[in-house]
Amino acid sequence: YRLVNRVSDSYLAEFEAPNRLLLGAGPCTVHPRVLRAMTQPVIGHLDPKFFQVMDEVCEMLRRVFHTENYMTVPISSTGTGAMETACANVLEHGDTAIVCRNGYFGDRLADITERCGANTVMVDSPWGQPSDLNGLEDALKANPNTRMVGLVHAETSTGALSPLLDAIELAHRHGALVVVDAVTSLGSHEVRVDDWDIDVCYSASQKCLGAPPGLAPISFGERAIKIINERPTRVQSFYFNLKDIADYWNQTRAYHHTSPITMTYAIRESLRMMMEEGIEERHARHARVAGALRAGLTAMGLELTASPEHQLNPITVVKVPEGVDDAGVRRRLLDEWKH
Repeated sequence: YRLVNRVSDSYLAEFEAPNRLLLGAGPCTVHPRVLRAMTQPVIGHLDPKFFQVMDEVCEMLRRVFHTENYMTVPISSTGTGAMETACANVLEHGDTAIVCRNGYFGDRLADITERCGANTVMVDSPWGQPSDLNGLEDALKANPNTRMVGLVHAETSTGALSPLLDAIELAHRHGALVVVDAVTSLGSHEVRVDDWDIDVCYSASQKCLGAPPGLAPISFGERAIKIINERPTRVQSFYFNLKDIADYWNQTRAYHHTSPITMTYAIRESLRMMMEEGIEERHARHARVAGALRAGLTAMGLELTASPEHQLNPITVVKVPEGVDDAGVRRRLLDEWKH
């Protein structure tokens, strides 16, 4: 470590954030209603009025996930924390995990399973393509005691959406749990945890749910809960130990860590706005706007990373044409257009 010399006293002045239209992969631009909700007085994380807010958030999350899972809560973390929560709770040292990897976040999921002590098998697909079903089947046959199959529904790094149903059915046929990364798809594409028989599904507050970063919704099904309850070893993480988190979010209300109060206000308001708009109506809006954007980009002669039948609605990834300085384009967007 090295010490950094202080070069100004600007930290003594009040900070005023610039007003940007956020067009990156996340976080999103937050609606004034959500920002206003965060300015309400902070109450205690064990206050009965806050318990009411918690219960309302969980009920709305069940609607968005299309599930009756009682263990559907927002983890106090970003999406990566939810990814780690899923893996740390269902995996023990020496288990086998198969991860379908077709982009950056599939690689991160594999990294986390390895850190949990799992023997991790990668099923790779070209970036921009969906998960490889044939490769998954071969991996499951070669590893008959696989504990978990990890699938990235919406790969943020490539803008590709992977179909899930066949992969889920294949994993269950071989006795494996299915963990789905829906960080970028929840709120913009259909995600049906119960109908699709997903064992663990997680997302994040800062993308299509419309809140600031800091909370990560996650839903655990009965198969996953049973494995967690029956595991003979302790979960490797104290902070992401589901049993302790559950004791705070269920009616026991046992203290585990201090919940981010104002962030919970924020996600409550952003979910309330989704309920007002309608979940399917929001999906349709994302599809409509994405279609217009893609049409304009292709009309300019630009090439998209994802194949047409697997394009993600909330994120459109464009291949940088040869000879174009992408950093310069981003600088110009920021300097001239405040984007």
